[in-house]
Parts: sequence; C-alpha cells; structure tokens
Amino acid sequence: MQPHKQVHSNLWKNTWVHLACHGKQDPTQPYNSHFVMKDEHLTLLGIMEGDIPHAEFAFLSACHTAVSDEAMLDEVIHLVAGLRFSGFKSVIGTLWEFDDAVAKHVVEAFYKNMFMDLKDGGVMDCTKAA
Repeated sequence: MQPHKQVHSNLWKNTWVHLACHGKQDPTQPYNSHFVMKDEHLTLLGIMEGDIPHAEFAFLSACHTAVSDEAMLDEVIHLVAGLRFSGFKSVIGTLWEFDDAVAKHVVEAFYKNMFMDLKDGGVMDCTKAA
C-alpha cells in the first residue's frame, strides 16, 4: 500500500496517531495545508472529509502544524485545528520549525511522561496529553 493511503487508512482505524513528517501550512488556501508523504500529500481537506470514529489523540511531530494566517488570526484553520474538527480530543502540534534532534528529545520526554502511570497498571489517558 502507498504511504499516503496507508496513513489515511490508519487514521480511521486507530485511536492514537503520531505523524513524524514535514507539515506545510497554506495561508491562502488553508484546506490545502498538508503533511508531506513519500508518494502524495495528506491534505487537511482530505482528513476533514472523513469521519474518524475512534479519534482520541494525535501527536504531530511536523513543522508549522498550528500556525494560522497572520492576517486572519481569529480564523484558525491549520493542521491541528483540522484534526480537532475531525474528532481528535487532544492534538499536539508546533508553531515553528524545529530540528529532528530537538524533536526526538521532545517526543521521548512526552511519551515517557504519558506512560509513567502504566508501570502501576494504569491506563493511557489522552486528556493528560494536551
């Protein structure tokens, strides 16, 4: 299966999603904002068109996923908002560009904190995420 179609399909099957890729915000056409996949872009419109029934948590380890158009700050349409509109209860995104090495440390610290209660028989809780 092509990477784009596999990611798209997995969005509808899983409760938690972690995307580690490039994110591109389109300030003139926000619904064309997208995640860069190997074969084809995963657009905000493509995500929002489908109902994601099991959506709980998304970690967007991609640049500029929560950036909106500076001219229209009160109209927030970006990748994070699109996943929220699609049903994800908690979404983590970025306002800036960051280095892969920095992202690795942030992600490790985040998941270490998220899963520390599991040692004692706890349950993953997306409400602790964002």
